[in-house]
Amino acid sequence: MRVLSALLLVCVFTGSVRGDSNITETPVKTPVKTPVKTPVKTLLKSSFHLYAEGSVFEETCALVPFRSESLQRCGYNTSLPLVLIIHGWTMNGLMEQWIFNLASALKVRLAQVNVLISDWRILALQPYPIAAKNSRQVGRDVAALLQWLEEAGHLSLDRVHLIGYSLGAHVAGFAGSHFRGRRKVGRITGLDPAGPHFEGLPAFDRLSPDDAQFVDAIHTFTKSSIMPGVGIKQSVAHVDFYPNGGSFQPGCKMLDIYSNVFQYGLQGVPKTIKCAHERAVKLFTDSLINTSQPIIGFRCRDDSTFNKGRCLDCKQMRCNTLGYDVRQERAGRNAKGLYLKTGPEAPYKVFHYQIRVQLTNLMEPVETSLFLTLNGTRGLSRDLPLTLYQDSSSPKAFTSLAAVAADLGHLTSIRLVWKGELVWSNWLRSIRNIWNGPDQDLELSVWRIRIKSGESQEKMWFCGVSAEVTLLKASEEQEFKRCSSSSMANAQRTETQT
Repeated sequence: MRVLSALLLVCVFTGSVRGDSNITETPVKTPVKTPVKTPVKTLLKSSFHLYAEGSVFEETCALVPFRSESLQRCGYNTSLPLVLIIHGWTMNGLMEQWIFNLASALKVRLAQVNVLISDWRILALQPYPIAAKNSRQVGRDVAALLQWLEEAGHLSLDRVHLIGYSLGAHVAGFAGSHFRGRRKVGRITGLDPAGPHFEGLPAFDRLSPDDAQFVDAIHTFTKSSIMPGVGIKQSVAHVDFYPNGGSFQPGCKMLDIYSNVFQYGLQGVPKTIKCAHERAVKLFTDSLINTSQPIIGFRCRDDSTFNKGRCLDCKQMRCNTLGYDVRQERAGRNAKGLYLKTGPEAPYKVFHYQIRVQLTNLMEPVETSLFLTLNGTRGLSRDLPLTLYQDSSSPKAFTSLAAVAADLGHLTSIRLVWKGELVWSNWLRSIRNIWNGPDQDLELSVWRIRIKSGESQEKMWFCGVSAEVTLLKASEEQEFKRCSSSSMANAQRTETQT
């Protein structure tokens, strides 16, 4: 892991993978995002292209700011809203495929829309620190384009949606900062906004909620405790989503970096990190395509708390839809992020369940590992690993989070099997001696199990099939079915009391 961190640092901070010996790296000074006048006609260092259809850049049409004839030549419709896609740092100078996938999804979903692609590859094909510094210039270019479209194309800025990936997210922020008051850009979406050279900076030096009427961000490859990330971890929007904690993504095998470096040299580093970094783009694109399967995020203090199953509440707007159809609420500056699980490939939606197990024989804090099987009217999900954590609201209640790929429908029964020992092995010995004696097997006495669906917010209670209290022994499977009306009412009263 130490080698992995070093490789990422080489790639991200020095930009040495380009091998460009003719470029001198200059110190990056913190830019000042002070209010400025809206840009006037000037020589732009980036270009813009109208997308109609296709999957190659050559099929787009160059829209030249301050040349009105290019509006007619490209078929720009002045009566339609505008979505502008902004790429990030590049190490090969190519327009990557995700841009056209996203542009196509926007056209198919929205139909009546102008989709533009920002091309700033000349300024992005630099060592990363220089490209990061250039992002402010590109923001001025985008602002100049928007001002011109206001004047020549009668564009209303509240009908503008800027979508920026990585460094492009900060470009969008810098562009939006040129417009204030009633002339603010309608929406900015940051797709895993870049972290290096932006993490920890004040709002005026990066993408922030001040840059548009509404700003949303999806964080998929941020810094973690074991390795550096390329995305920013701090909140930069009105609504910040952290899929799978925001640091790692399912299906992205970080250990592949070693084989990729062996095969491609340092070019193998971006091939590996691209998976998690670009997942934000794929999640947003998926939200345009799979409209019948909206992905829900839940407001929570952090990923650890979310994984304990304590944040599946949608009351008071505590949950929101990830992607294009996000509810455009402007949470306070101290608002918590939204956390969720996803699958490894499209469609990425999974279904979240809070598992709350009530035990009668444990009076001390303890964590224990179980396997859960959910049986519903639409399918079965077997052997879901759970770690139960004590619920702070009740000493006998333990919670966890389960995520399944398919909609199981109406849950009819569940099965629990305890395949491992309690995490606190020393405490295990004490419990064994107190309740069962040193020579007896430890049992967990399960009274009720409550399952709450994050997506539907439905709460369901399950009882043992043969007794009021079910004894769960190691390696034995026990079935629980929906409680009777009287048992459920009793469980609800008990839960309210605790």
